[in-house]
Amino acid sequence: MAGMNVNEKHSDPVQLELTVSAWGSAQTQLAQASGLLEDQIAEAATKGGVWIKKYKAHKLRRIRNLVANTQIGDQLYLNYDASVLAQMPLIPTLVSDQVNYSIWNKPAGMLSQGSKWSDHCTITEAVKSANGKPAYLVHRLDRAASGLIVVAHTKNALKKLTEMFASHAVRKHYLVTVHGNVDFELPMEIKTPVQEKQALTTVLESNFEKQTEQSRLLVSISTGRKHQIRHHLHSIGLPVVGDRLFEPERDHKVDLQLVASLLEFQCPFTNQLVLFEIPTE
Repeated sequence: MAGMNVNEKHSDPVQLELTVSAWGSAQTQLAQASGLLEDQIAEAATKGGVWIKKYKAHKLRRIRNLVANTQIGDQLYLNYDASVLAQMPLIPTLVSDQVNYSIWNKPAGMLSQGSKWSDHCTITEAVKSANGKPAYLVHRLDRAASGLIVVAHTKNALKKLTEMFASHAVRKHYLVTVHGNVDFELPMEIKTPVQEKQALTTVLESNFEKQTEQSRLLVSISTGRKHQIRHHLHSIGLPVVGDRLFEPERDHKVDLQLVASLLEFQCPFTNQLVLFEIPTE
């Protein structure tokens, strides 16, 4: 883009598809086609915004090194958004390193998964940066939620752990603060379908604080539907405090009060029962 300063960020999102030719490097070709600077293309690739479909292949994947990993005929897909790339990653806390996998305390606001625009603010990229190991996402936790999340470091660990989560062989507890008071006998199961799929949430314990008209719940789930706990509690008149998704009209003073507080399962490598827990106040 003529006249652009080398430090200037392109203000509008850019998306384009390009077939690598013999004329210049892939990075140069993307820069010329998009009007971006080569440094901006390199930043987008490093942060997960460039995808590749290799010549005569069908699988689409992210590509971070445009110099070493491209050849003539490859299809490149650029997704560039300066505002996304400028976001700073949050820092998770290591809870336990189990060699083949690790357990982390994800801060509220951190992504479990990336998008086509980037993945540099995800838990997996943060873990790679922290310990230098490969990192594969085993299960998801809402961006607005905080708490325990499992990251695999080998493909074998990923397979074993995802199978455990899929077969409901993992005990999962959440601490949730909601508006209102529980007026039903505990424990109580909520079985309302979520996104037309079977879902089960169990409210185990409740502690009501009259001054705030809020209750702190201990909740377990046997299925892992998207926003399941928030959906279920809202459906019975106990919306989660700080839930801007299900309560957009409310004046929220705090962020989402939902913490994944406990994970318990049989370690697929030692066959020992392991329990990881965030201390409660």
